[in-house]
Amino acid sequence: MILVRRPAAIPKALARGAAVTQANCALRDGAPAQALAGKLIFNLTKSIYGTRAVKKAFADAQFEKCCFCEGVFNAHYVGDVEHYRPKGAIREANKLIYPGYYWLAFEFKNLFFACADCNQYRKRDQFPLVDERVRARSHHDNVALEDPLILDPSGPRDPRQHIRFFHDMPVGITDAGKRTIIALRLDREPLNKARRKLIRRLKDHVSTLRNLEHDPRPEIIDKVTLARLELAEAVQPQAEFSAAAQDFLAGWAPP
Repeated sequence: MILVRRPAAIPKALARGAAVTQANCALRDGAPAQALAGKLIFNLTKSIYGTRAVKKAFADAQFEKCCFCEGVFNAHYVGDVEHYRPKGAIREANKLIYPGYYWLAFEFKNLFFACADCNQYRKRDQFPLVDERVRARSHHDNVALEDPLILDPSGPRDPRQHIRFFHDMPVGITDAGKRTIIALRLDREPLNKARRKLIRRLKDHVSTLRNLEHDPRPEIIDKVTLARLELAEAVQPQAEFSAAAQDFLAGWAPP
């Protein structure tokens, strides 16, 4: 998981959400008890936040990588527009807390591009806090008072300060890092397998440099040049699993 960037401009389709959000806020204010009981139906229409244009804007900004696992997956799944703070309800243990963050359903800063595995099957409506007593329950509350235990991919906390990688395995080095790994199953075997494949490739390149760096033969010079190029590209933010590549090449190990 790395710190992701947002689209340079807010997708135009999200502007239509302003009026819907205003109506949702008015609905809640007219029946606050029903809202807390989960008996209000807010308009959280996907036709605003989930349009092809919105999805493409976030996918392009995130180099078509999932905001959580850094996987590139568009070849076999088109991806989701993910709500960091759940829009409908929040799951805590075996119960649901109502309402969700309905007023953020179309909010630019609450949206990301995510793979189905992280979004639909893992995170879903999870949003644990350090202190549940400060959870924002309506648009009148201040979300800035919350201390989430699932890292926000866009900060202000840099995920790299909370989650590191020892070869293919993610390691939580703070409570937020550990909870994020658990909530999203960032250590699930398909991800580990893909990261292991990356690490094997990086090991080969490192071995090429170590053993052949000073070989004067033209074909070997070309091979060494390619190895250097691929090692440099592997740690760039646009590369798949760049955090794992960075930690492997830096020799990071758990303390």
